[in-house]
Amino acid sequence: MSSNISRRKFLGSTASGVGAAGMLSAFPWAMDAKAAIQLTGVQWGGPWVESNDAVNKMQDMWDVRWELHTGGSAAIIPKIKAAWPNVRYDFVTQYTPLYFIWAREDWAEPFTEAEMPNLKDLAQDQIHRNSKGEAINIPLSIGGAFWGYRKDTCPIEITNFEDLLNPKLKGQLVVRDAVQGLNNNGVSYALGNGGGERNMEPGWEFLQKLAKSGNIARIGKAETDFINALTTSEASAGFWNMGGWGTVAKDFPVEFLIKDKATHPGFQVFTFNEGFMMPKVAPNKEAAKEYLNWFISPENNTEYNRLLNYAPSNSKSTGTELSKVITFKTQAERDKYYHNLDWDHLSKKKDEMITRFEKEIIPLLE
Repeated sequence: MSSNISRRKFLGSTASGVGAAGMLSAFPWAMDAKAAIQLTGVQWGGPWVESNDAVNKMQDMWDVRWELHTGGSAAIIPKIKAAWPNVRYDFVTQYTPLYFIWAREDWAEPFTEAEMPNLKDLAQDQIHRNSKGEAINIPLSIGGAFWGYRKDTCPIEITNFEDLLNPKLKGQLVVRDAVQGLNNNGVSYALGNGGGERNMEPGWEFLQKLAKSGNIARIGKAETDFINALTTSEASAGFWNMGGWGTVAKDFPVEFLIKDKATHPGFQVFTFNEGFMMPKVAPNKEAAKEYLNWFISPENNTEYNRLLNYAPSNSKSTGTELSKVITFKTQAERDKYYHNLDWDHLSKKKDEMITRFEKEIIPLLE
């Protein structure tokens, strides 16, 4: 089906070849050409639900009723757990760390290319699989956090991690706390100094040096911390996701530090993806899968990501000018410029990392 198909168009194209009674028998919904299959989805508010609505304007086969996430998308987890098996959602938007929870709880309905052909065009390394190897998420967008700086205010050109300790950057950096992104900022320090998710000590040592240097202007606990610091020139460099960087880049020249991991480990895009998941007990699974397959077509994935400035997950889609800095179409390019975080491991270390940040880093800033 094309992305612009509707029941009305379908009926018009088939009426001449099928008698009225036969059509009503074969297609019960033909009794009311305007009737649409009702589905219930959960989505973030703001530009996310606006993007959904922009896509859905191109069809009238499905009537999607949206329930918005309240706070972080993890808040839906206890709701699903309490309602199981009487979950009324047909699909729910989640992001990478939460895929692991769905897999552990065995909540997720698997998806196949046979029933959803457009899956084959999605970035395969962004598809989460259960213990049986089955796909359980439908990635819509590839987002990521990364280092960068304002070219008009930063005192130096930053090229490697040691530059972050340069005295000329005194009071110029915004760094995340250990809560944001499950400490993906800390992983960047570790990678930049010979470690990684499973060897974070080099990262903690570097962050201690950074805190002692006086170069940290602000600890970012929310996107507004980063945006306010860089747009008011309080700071000139930092680590944040495209949501924050996109706002800064609207008004100021920026340099994104997205480099080859072979030569500049730590200066990559620390990826996550946002996507739909479907409960095994969803009330309208067949119709919902047809809808989701339509939703992830190249043209629809382009439209969905237009307002978000995220990289499309469909390899045949086109991103915005801003999103192109984190859009890598081939697996080889993604291997070079992306760092796919070990979210499962980080989630298990969350409390430990938060405690260490509060005890070992914050006092050095006071």
